[in-house]
Amino acid sequence: MRIGLAAAGGKNLEVFSPAIGRQLLELGLIDEIDLHIAPILLGEGIRLYDNPGSEPIRLHRVGEGDPTAGVNVRYRPTTTAKNPTEAAHSNS
Repeated sequence: MRIGLAAAGGKNLEVFSPAIGRQLLELGLIDEIDLHIAPILLGEGIRLYDNPGSEPIRLHRVGEGDPTAGVNVRYRPTTTAKNPTEAAHSNS
């Protein structure tokens, strides 16, 4: 952290690491979290800021509106489901 801040020269230091980000968040060393929502569900990997068994960390949204309100986003899968009859025949 010290090396990164020194290298940033007074500018923002961005951290993109599941383990380091979680540790810095627990220590209160993160000022802001910039979330990017992509319309894809990942099957594997390390959850960003994963911390099983600990207390939830509440976030306040920066910008317009209620800073504690949730953001609801709806997507549909790009693949279409097969008709149950078609799926049974294709598996035979």
